[in-house]
Amino acid sequence: MFTRLKSATAMLTLAAVQVIAPDLARAQDIAQFHHKQWQAKCGPDYCALTPRAHPILSLARSNDSGHDSGNWVLSLRNREMLDEGVIQIDGAVLDLSEDVEITFPEVLLDGDTLEIVYAAEGFSEGVSLAGIKAALLWAEDQQGRVEDRVEDRKLTLHQPDWVALQAEARKITEEMCDGPLPGVLDNEAAPQEIEGHPELRVLSQLCWTAAYNVGSQVYLLGPELDGVAPVRGAAIDEEGAAVPELALWGIQGDTRMLDSFYKGRGLGDCFTQESYRFDGFSYVLERRVVDDACDQKIIPHVVWPE
Repeated sequence: MFTRLKSATAMLTLAAVQVIAPDLARAQDIAQFHHKQWQAKCGPDYCALTPRAHPILSLARSNDSGHDSGNWVLSLRNREMLDEGVIQIDGAVLDLSEDVEITFPEVLLDGDTLEIVYAAEGFSEGVSLAGIKAALLWAEDQQGRVEDRVEDRKLTLHQPDWVALQAEARKITEEMCDGPLPGVLDNEAAPQEIEGHPELRVLSQLCWTAAYNVGSQVYLLGPELDGVAPVRGAAIDEEGAAVPELALWGIQGDTRMLDSFYKGRGLGDCFTQESYRFDGFSYVLERRVVDDACDQKIIPHVVWPE
Protein backbone atom coordinates (compact mmCIF):
# COMPACT_ATOMS: atom_id res chain seq x y z
CA MET A 1 0.00 0.00 0.00
CA PHE A 2 2.79 2.39 0.88
CA THR A 3 5.28 1.70 -1.91
CA ARG A 4 3.94 4.82 -3.59
CA LEU A 5 5.34 6.86 -0.72
CA LYS A 6 8.78 6.62 -2.32
CA SER A 7 8.25 9.74 -4.38
CA ALA A 8 10.67 12.61 -3.92
CA THR A 9 7.87 14.62 -2.43
CA ALA A 10 7.34 12.05 0.31
CA MET A 11 10.97 12.22 1.33
CA LEU A 12 10.71 15.82 2.48
CA THR A 13 12.01 15.97 6.02
CA LEU A 14 12.54 18.74 8.52
CA ALA A 15 16.09 19.03 7.20
CA ALA A 16 14.70 19.71 3.74
CA VAL A 17 12.68 22.54 5.17
CA GLN A 18 16.01 24.30 5.58
CA VAL A 19 16.28 24.36 1.77
CA ILE A 20 12.77 25.70 1.40
CA ALA A 21 13.49 28.45 3.91
CA PRO A 22 17.08 29.69 3.63
CA ASP A 23 16.44 32.30 6.30
CA LEU A 24 15.63 29.63 8.87
CA ALA A 25 18.93 30.19 10.66
CA ARG A 26 17.79 33.60 11.76
CA ALA A 27 16.02 32.81 15.00
CA GLN A 28 14.18 36.11 15.04
CA ASP A 29 12.32 35.02 11.90
CA ILE A 30 11.01 31.80 13.44
CA ALA A 31 7.71 31.73 15.32
CA GLN A 32 6.92 28.75 17.52
CA PHE A 33 3.80 27.34 19.14
CA HIS A 34 3.01 24.21 21.12
CA HIS A 35 -0.08 22.72 22.69
CA LYS A 36 -0.39 19.35 24.37
CA GLN A 37 1.59 16.83 22.29
CA TRP A 38 2.22 18.88 19.11
CA GLN A 39 4.44 21.77 18.17
CA ALA A 40 4.59 24.06 15.14
CA LYS A 41 7.35 26.24 13.73
CA CYS A 42 6.94 28.81 10.97
CA GLY A 43 9.65 30.72 9.16
CA PRO A 44 9.26 33.30 6.41
CA ASP A 45 8.58 30.65 3.74
CA TYR A 46 7.43 27.50 5.52
CA CYS A 47 5.54 25.92 8.40
CA ALA A 48 6.23 22.52 9.96
CA LEU A 49 4.27 20.47 12.50
CA THR A 50 5.84 17.67 14.54
CA PRO A 51 4.95 15.63 17.63
CA ARG A 52 6.78 17.00 20.66
CA ALA A 53 7.77 13.75 22.39
CA HIS A 54 8.37 11.35 19.51
CA PRO A 55 8.95 13.09 16.14
CA ILE A 56 8.48 10.06 13.89
CA LEU A 57 6.67 12.13 11.25
CA SER A 58 6.18 15.71 10.21
CA LEU A 59 3.87 17.86 8.14
CA ALA A 60 5.51 20.69 6.23
CA ARG A 61 4.25 23.29 3.81
CA SER A 62 5.99 25.98 1.82
CA ASN A 63 4.50 29.47 1.80
CA ASP A 64 6.37 30.37 -1.39
CA SER A 65 3.97 31.44 -4.11
CA GLY A 66 6.23 29.63 -6.57
CA HIS A 67 5.62 26.28 -4.87
CA ASP A 68 3.46 24.15 -7.14
CA SER A 69 0.56 23.48 -4.78
CA GLY A 70 1.24 24.78 -1.29
CA ASN A 71 -0.17 21.59 0.18
CA TRP A 72 0.92 19.93 3.40
CA VAL A 73 3.55 17.28 2.71
CA LEU A 74 3.84 14.26 4.97
CA SER A 75 7.28 12.83 5.70
CA LEU A 76 8.18 9.84 7.84
CA ARG A 77 11.34 9.40 9.84
CA ASN A 78 11.56 5.66 9.14
CA ARG A 79 10.09 5.67 5.67
CA GLU A 80 12.33 2.84 4.41
CA MET A 81 10.84 0.46 6.99
CA LEU A 82 7.23 0.95 5.86
CA ASP A 83 7.20 -0.91 2.53
CA GLU A 84 5.09 -3.70 3.97
CA GLY A 85 3.47 -1.76 6.76
CA VAL A 86 0.54 0.55 7.38
CA ILE A 87 -0.31 3.81 9.09
CA GLN A 88 -3.44 3.73 11.18
CA ILE A 89 -5.44 6.08 13.36
CA ASP A 90 -7.19 4.47 16.32
CA GLY A 91 -6.85 1.11 14.57
CA ALA A 92 -8.28 2.23 11.21
CA VAL A 93 -5.85 2.12 8.27
CA LEU A 94 -5.08 5.55 6.86
CA ASP A 95 -5.36 5.84 3.09
CA LEU A 96 -3.10 8.44 1.51
CA SER A 97 -3.18 10.07 -1.89
CA GLU A 98 -0.61 8.84 -4.38
CA ASP A 99 1.54 11.95 -4.30
CA VAL A 100 1.44 12.13 -0.48
CA GLU A 101 0.46 15.78 -0.60
CA ILE A 102 -2.46 16.63 1.65
CA THR A 103 -4.45 19.72 0.78
CA PHE A 104 -5.68 19.78 4.34
CA PRO A 105 -4.89 16.94 6.79
CA GLU A 106 -8.43 16.67 8.12
CA VAL A 107 -8.02 12.94 8.62
CA LEU A 108 -5.55 13.64 11.43
CA LEU A 109 -7.85 15.91 13.42
CA ASP A 110 -10.46 13.55 14.80
CA GLY A 111 -8.39 10.66 16.14
CA ASP A 112 -6.56 10.05 19.39
CA THR A 113 -3.49 8.07 18.33
CA LEU A 114 -1.58 7.66 15.07
CA GLU A 115 0.33 4.39 14.87
CA ILE A 116 2.86 3.26 12.26
CA VAL A 117 3.03 -0.53 12.00
CA TYR A 118 6.25 -1.92 10.52
CA ALA A 119 5.13 -5.40 9.52
CA ALA A 120 8.51 -6.63 8.33
CA GLU A 121 10.22 -5.42 11.50
CA GLY A 122 7.57 -6.79 13.83
CA PHE A 123 6.92 -3.65 15.84
CA SER A 124 5.03 -0.36 15.74
CA GLU A 125 5.41 3.17 17.05
CA GLY A 126 2.91 5.96 17.45
CA VAL A 127 2.12 9.46 18.58
CA SER A 128 -0.75 11.14 20.36
CA LEU A 129 -2.81 13.48 18.19
CA ALA A 130 -3.79 15.61 21.18
CA GLY A 131 -3.07 19.24 20.31
CA ILE A 132 -2.70 18.88 16.56
CA LYS A 133 -5.83 20.95 15.90
CA ALA A 134 -4.51 23.94 17.80
CA ALA A 135 -1.05 23.63 16.21
CA LEU A 136 -2.56 23.41 12.73
CA LEU A 137 -4.83 26.40 13.30
CA TRP A 138 -1.86 28.41 14.48
CA ALA A 139 0.17 27.44 11.40
CA GLU A 140 -2.72 28.23 9.06
CA ASP A 141 -3.03 31.65 10.69
CA GLN A 142 0.71 32.27 10.40
CA GLN A 143 0.51 31.69 6.65
CA GLY A 144 -2.62 33.78 6.25
CA ARG A 145 -4.80 30.87 5.18
CA VAL A 146 -7.40 30.79 7.92
CA GLU A 147 -9.78 33.04 5.98
CA ASP A 148 -9.53 30.64 3.04
CA ARG A 149 -11.01 27.91 5.24
CA VAL A 150 -13.99 29.75 6.67
CA GLU A 151 -16.26 27.04 5.31
CA ASP A 152 -14.40 24.50 7.44
CA ARG A 153 -15.65 25.10 10.95
CA LYS A 154 -12.84 23.08 12.44
CA LEU A 155 -10.39 25.77 11.47
CA THR A 156 -12.37 28.97 11.55
CA LEU A 157 -10.59 31.55 13.68
CA HIS A 158 -13.53 32.70 15.73
CA GLN A 159 -13.46 36.05 17.48
CA PRO A 160 -15.18 35.40 20.80
CA ASP A 161 -17.42 37.80 22.66
CA TRP A 162 -14.65 39.52 24.61
CA VAL A 163 -17.10 41.34 26.89
CA ALA A 164 -18.74 38.06 27.86
CA LEU A 165 -15.38 36.41 28.51
CA GLN A 166 -14.29 39.37 30.61
CA ALA A 167 -17.44 38.98 32.69
CA GLU A 168 -16.73 35.26 33.07
CA ALA A 169 -13.23 36.08 34.29
CA ARG A 170 -14.69 38.59 36.73
CA LYS A 171 -16.80 35.85 38.33
CA ILE A 172 -13.69 33.72 38.82
CA THR A 173 -11.80 36.66 40.30
CA GLU A 174 -14.58 37.47 42.74
CA GLU A 175 -14.66 33.86 43.91
CA MET A 176 -10.87 33.79 44.34
CA CYS A 177 -10.69 37.19 46.01
CA ASP A 178 -13.76 37.13 48.26
CA GLY A 179 -15.78 39.60 46.27
CA PRO A 180 -15.08 42.67 44.11
CA LEU A 181 -13.02 45.62 45.24
CA PRO A 182 -15.10 48.81 45.48
CA GLY A 183 -14.84 50.92 42.34
CA VAL A 184 -12.51 48.51 40.55
CA LEU A 185 -14.98 46.97 38.12
CA ASP A 186 -16.03 50.30 36.60
CA ASN A 187 -12.42 51.27 35.89
CA GLU A 188 -11.18 47.90 34.67
CA ALA A 189 -9.27 47.92 31.39
CA ALA A 190 -10.56 45.89 28.47
CA PRO A 191 -8.75 42.70 27.41
CA GLN A 192 -5.67 43.52 25.34
CA GLU A 193 -4.56 41.79 22.17
CA ILE A 194 -1.25 39.94 22.35
CA GLU A 195 1.03 41.04 19.54
CA GLY A 196 1.11 38.40 16.81
CA HIS A 197 -1.86 36.51 18.27
CA PRO A 198 -5.11 38.17 17.16
CA GLU A 199 -7.14 35.22 18.44
CA LEU A 200 -6.09 35.84 22.06
CA ARG A 201 -6.42 38.57 24.67
CA VAL A 202 -4.70 39.07 28.02
CA LEU A 203 -6.69 40.47 30.93
CA SER A 204 -5.59 41.65 34.35
CA GLN A 205 -8.16 41.96 37.16
CA LEU A 206 -7.26 43.49 40.51
CA CYS A 207 -7.77 41.14 43.45
CA TRP A 208 -6.42 43.05 46.44
CA THR A 209 -4.45 46.15 47.39
CA ALA A 210 -2.23 46.92 50.37
CA ALA A 211 -0.04 49.83 51.43
CA TYR A 212 2.64 49.18 48.81
CA ASN A 213 1.59 46.01 46.96
CA VAL A 214 -1.22 44.80 44.75
CA GLY A 215 -2.32 41.37 43.61
CA SER A 216 -4.02 40.73 40.27
CA GLN A 217 -5.52 37.69 38.62
CA VAL A 218 -4.25 37.49 35.03
CA TYR A 219 -6.14 35.56 32.37
CA LEU A 220 -5.85 34.54 28.76
CA LEU A 221 -9.08 34.81 26.79
CA GLY A 222 -9.69 33.15 23.44
CA PRO A 223 -11.73 30.67 21.41
CA GLU A 224 -12.52 27.29 22.93
CA LEU A 225 -10.28 25.00 20.90
CA ASP A 226 -8.92 21.48 21.29
CA GLY A 227 -9.76 21.33 24.98
CA VAL A 228 -8.43 24.81 25.81
CA ALA A 229 -10.79 26.74 28.05
CA PRO A 230 -11.86 30.17 26.74
CA VAL A 231 -10.84 31.72 30.09
CA ARG A 232 -7.67 30.38 31.70
CA GLY A 233 -4.76 31.46 33.86
CA ALA A 234 -2.09 33.28 31.88
CA ALA A 235 1.18 32.57 33.70
CA ILE A 236 3.19 29.47 34.63
CA ASP A 237 6.34 29.13 36.72
CA GLU A 238 9.62 27.36 35.98
CA GLU A 239 8.02 24.01 36.83
CA GLY A 240 5.08 24.58 34.51
CA ALA A 241 2.66 25.14 37.41
CA ALA A 242 -0.03 27.79 37.18
CA VAL A 243 0.67 31.20 38.72
CA PRO A 244 -2.82 32.61 39.29
CA GLU A 245 -1.76 35.87 40.92
CA LEU A 246 0.85 38.43 39.91
CA ALA A 247 1.94 41.61 41.68
CA LEU A 248 1.05 44.05 38.94
CA TRP A 249 -1.43 46.86 38.42
CA GLY A 250 -2.70 46.54 34.89
CA ILE A 251 -0.77 45.63 31.76
CA GLN A 252 1.11 48.33 29.93
CA GLY A 253 3.42 48.36 26.92
CA ASP A 254 4.46 45.12 25.26
CA THR A 255 1.66 42.60 25.82
CA ARG A 256 4.08 39.73 25.15
CA MET A 257 5.62 40.39 28.59
CA LEU A 258 4.20 40.46 32.10
CA ASP A 259 6.22 42.04 34.92
CA SER A 260 5.42 41.30 38.56
CA PHE A 261 7.01 43.29 41.42
CA TYR A 262 6.35 42.46 45.07
CA LYS A 263 7.91 44.56 47.84
CA GLY A 264 8.89 43.04 51.17
CA ARG A 265 8.31 46.43 52.79
CA GLY A 266 7.63 50.01 51.77
CA LEU A 267 11.28 51.02 51.66
CA GLY A 268 11.75 48.69 48.71
CA ASP A 269 15.05 47.25 49.95
CA CYS A 270 13.69 43.69 49.77
CA PHE A 271 11.55 42.47 46.90
CA THR A 272 10.81 39.81 44.31
CA GLN A 273 10.67 40.82 40.66
CA GLU A 274 9.50 38.36 37.97
CA SER A 275 9.22 38.59 34.20
CA TYR A 276 7.01 36.29 32.14
CA ARG A 277 7.24 35.99 28.33
CA PHE A 278 4.45 34.74 26.08
CA ASP A 279 5.52 31.59 24.21
CA GLY A 280 2.45 31.15 22.02
CA PHE A 281 0.36 29.41 24.65
CA SER A 282 1.23 30.77 28.11
CA TYR A 283 3.31 33.41 29.82
CA VAL A 284 6.35 31.45 30.98
CA LEU A 285 8.64 32.61 33.77
CA GLU A 286 11.76 34.04 32.10
CA ARG A 287 13.55 35.71 35.01
CA ARG A 288 13.21 36.02 38.78
CA VAL A 289 15.29 38.55 40.74
CA VAL A 290 15.20 38.56 44.55
CA ASP A 291 16.59 40.69 47.34
CA ASP A 292 15.38 38.99 50.51
CA ALA A 293 17.48 40.96 53.00
CA CYS A 294 15.51 43.91 54.35
CA ASP A 295 18.71 45.68 55.39
CA GLN A 296 18.38 49.15 53.83
CA LYS A 297 20.57 47.95 50.97
CA ILE A 298 19.47 46.95 47.49
CA ILE A 299 21.59 43.97 46.43
CA PRO A 300 19.40 41.75 44.24
CA HIS A 301 20.31 38.31 42.91
CA VAL A 302 19.03 36.40 39.89
CA VAL A 303 17.56 33.16 41.22
CA TRP A 304 15.97 32.04 37.93
CA PRO A 305 17.32 30.95 35.59
CA GLU A 306 19.91 29.39 37.87
